[in-house]
Amino acid sequence: MSTYEEINENLTAQICELEALQSVYPKELVITDHGVLADINNFIKNPMQELPQRLEYSIGISMNGGTIELLISLSSNYPKQKPEVYVRSSSLNRTQQLLLNQALSNVVEHQEEEEPCIYMLISWLQDNSEDYLAATIMNQRKESNNSKQKEKQEKSRGFARYWIYSHHIYSFCLAGKPGIICMEGAYNDCDYCWQKIKSMNWHKILVKLLEKEEDCKDIDIMRKFNNFQEISFPVSECSNDMSQMLKYLIEHKSQYAFKQLFGIEGRLPELLD
Repeated sequence: MSTYEEINENLTAQICELEALQSVYPKELVITDHGVLADINNFIKNPMQELPQRLEYSIGISMNGGTIELLISLSSNYPKQKPEVYVRSSSLNRTQQLLLNQALSNVVEHQEEEEPCIYMLISWLQDNSEDYLAATIMNQRKESNNSKQKEKQEKSRGFARYWIYSHHIYSFCLAGKPGIICMEGAYNDCDYCWQKIKSMNWHKILVKLLEKEEDCKDIDIMRKFNNFQEISFPVSECSNDMSQMLKYLIEHKSQYAFKQLFGIEGRLPELLD
């Protein structure tokens, strides 16, 4: 058990170390409770009074990859007893912070007995914490890339069918009025194609109906049209037979799109009348 004389000697060493650190890190060092510091100074002057609480403070250490904070807690037996230290930083992920603290604890255990060691621990962190910060950044980039790749894969599994309406088409693929473009396949492919199409010089063009299947195991099974082709049912130079258009959609189980495209119910007998 420590005597009052030994405790007085330990606390005096703590204050001397603290003052030396404050001269080097005047802004970075923050004392947790100045009342405890006052109690320690009073105890040094009058060792027979009640023992003060633990001296605790933190030091912010600036690094290229961010800032780390060293938290220090000293019992009345430090430096004869090892200090309690802990590192935290918003620039470190949970894994790297754990690894850094484990390495720091190992460094503390191998310090010389009865010698103040906080400054040495700061020096060690300055020399070694960059690796943990770099590992965190690398891991964040990897997670970001994995997330983007996963999003891309999920998007590529999605199926889409774009029903695109234009007031007329005279120079794109099929001359006709109105003009309808149907695209189906992988969502990202269809969306890319739509972005290209709408950037062209159109009088009017819009997606009238967009069908999507988020998790499609087989895109080919979802298709209603087997290949790329131009379909027309002309009754004049630039007009189509709407009844033949409806019949074509019925044959491909797509009659539901007729109303969305043209704003009228697709009833074949009425159109033929």
